[in-house]
Amino acid sequence: MLRIHSCFLGALAAALPLAPAIAEQAAKADPAPAIIAQETESKPAASTQDLYMACAFYPKPGTCEEVYRQAMRDNSVTAQAVRAEYTGYARYLNGAAALTETDRQFLRDNGIRVAGDLSLANQAGLHNVINDASLRGDAKRAAVNNFLSRAVEAELYCGFNSCDAPTKEGAGASALSLN
Repeated sequence: MLRIHSCFLGALAAALPLAPAIAEQAAKADPAPAIIAQETESKPAASTQDLYMACAFYPKPGTCEEVYRQAMRDNSVTAQAVRAEYTGYARYLNGAAALTETDRQFLRDNGIRVAGDLSLANQAGLHNVINDASLRGDAKRAAVNNFLSRAVEAELYCGFNSCDAPTKEGAGASALSLN
């Protein structure tokens, strides 16, 4: 097995320096495919895959609701991340409730630490997941930790991608509902 793997890597290493030359010869022989590829790449299109990627990291109100509905009917691997984002994070982002003392006690009792600069929308969502009547025991702890990791992920995503999310002083996210 190691011998086959080594042979494959050797052949790959030998072929890599030739790739630019082969591509250049192909372009000289028939430049049309390269031009067509460039034209299609320059058009900004919001494909399902692009929307799945965006909505798997940040539930942008007005954009992701339909994407979540579609992902619930889609059995593809890429739709799984979108469904997980909705069920573990986005569906809790409604209202403007603040963390209560009972919420804070739950977090302390379960050794769950919360970043001090969590946005108001994410604080409201955290309150909602802690108070989700369908969750109990280990399932509730897992759901709270899942929500917090997705909240931090969404805030990082928006930090790098300039999402038009509510500010920390803002009134919280719009309700994202599939109904």
